[in-house]
Amino acid sequence: MKNLLTDEQMSTLFYQMALMARAGIGDEEALLLLLEDAENGVQTGLENVRSGLAQGQALSQALGASGCFPPYALQMLRIGELAGRQEEVFAALANFYSRAHTLKQSIRQAVVYPVVMAVLIAVVFFVLVGRVMPVFSGVFDQLGLTLPPVAATLLGLGGVSQYLAGGLAGLLLLLAIILLGLYRSGKVREESLVREKSAECVARSRFSSSMALMLASGLPIDEAMEQAQTLLAGTVLSEPIDRCTQKVREGQSFPQAAASCQIYSALETGLLKAGFRAGMGERAMEELARRNQEQAEEQLNRFLSRFQFGLVLVLCAAVGLVLLSVMLPLIGVLAAIGG
Repeated sequence: MKNLLTDEQMSTLFYQMALMARAGIGDEEALLLLLEDAENGVQTGLENVRSGLAQGQALSQALGASGCFPPYALQMLRIGELAGRQEEVFAALANFYSRAHTLKQSIRQAVVYPVVMAVLIAVVFFVLVGRVMPVFSGVFDQLGLTLPPVAATLLGLGGVSQYLAGGLAGLLLLLAIILLGLYRSGKVREESLVREKSAECVARSRFSSSMALMLASGLPIDEAMEQAQTLLAGTVLSEPIDRCTQKVREGQSFPQAAASCQIYSALETGLLKAGFRAGMGERAMEELARRNQEQAEEQLNRFLSRFQFGLVLVLCAAVGLVLLSVMLPLIGVLAAIGG
């Protein structure tokens, strides 16, 4: 199977693996059990993974060879194998991909709602222009009256509103097509919506979570930093982590190196130092991972709320212009008859 599993599929799969790891069931036996109820799209990939395990490959290797799993999941599994914390990694990945699935559902709702509304507004406008507006012209032709100034002004405003509504309806329809195309092609993702601060929170959460796993296993700090470098390569924290790793190699303590490279905020750095002084560095890293993940989710939800609010305002303006393009000529007709 060449395609990646969906976030929902990966969340379910890793949750099942976490349960089986907790029960003491080995990876190969666990995959045999999962294959019994696997969907057709997942079954082929799991069979390839089981085949790789039977040949003596590590789980992360077998999963990578299947082509079904993204780099982040594979690197986290390598860290779990290295640290002897596979169960915790399975649970963390299940939670991570569950949140990713929820976020994508929110993005889908934010995209589909304005698409449907924009199409409806465009259809209503073109029906009005094609069917309703000619009726007003016929009425004035039949009346054969000279329009009073009030009626002429109202009709003029109706014409302006008609052009504005037409332009806005066309723009909304074009925007709807673009948004739908981007969503279906997979280009509307979490990474394309987050701002720099949100991206930093996500990266810090991943860094803290991976470091907590490795520190809890007793892995040397310099080796843990090297694994974290690979995990966070290409992210906004890549350069600070590289510098932090170099400082740790030169003999600085991890909290001091993290503080000098500004990986965390001042408040978070204080929490980190307190944790290491108390001999509970992994607990401090877990807490930092949780806090940064909550901050990232809060900022993403705030962005989606503002995005939806802005779209509602635009749609309301379009509806108002469409109504004006009909009501003003109607008022003009009534004024002409009354005059």
